[in-house]
Amino acid sequence: MYADYNYYTTTYGGSAVSEADFPRLAAKASAYMDNVTFGRALTCTNTDRIKCCCCDLVDTLYSTEGTNGMIKQSESVGSWSYTLNSAVADKTLEDFMYTKCRTWLPAELLYRGVGRE
Repeated sequence: MYADYNYYTTTYGGSAVSEADFPRLAAKASAYMDNVTFGRALTCTNTDRIKCCCCDLVDTLYSTEGTNGMIKQSESVGSWSYTLNSAVADKTLEDFMYTKCRTWLPAELLYRGVGRE
């Protein structure tokens, strides 16, 4: 896992996920990061950007847990309403997660092409 609960609560400032749920969600987030970086994230595990990306993905996974991957489309306060949608503006959960990775991770970690020498 790229981040631990102490990092999540102190440095990242997260509070949504409990200490009991964090390891499971962080393992999923880390596996996703390994997938989109083709394992290159493993070479820079001690950087804050890698850890913050993991924490951001943990929050995303937590917010969609129990919704079968559906994303909150809208929420109202007066006469409380909560709407879930599996494809908000044609975006899936994986799209949101990849966008978060693009926010935190350097482009060279996400590069999908062939390197030249």
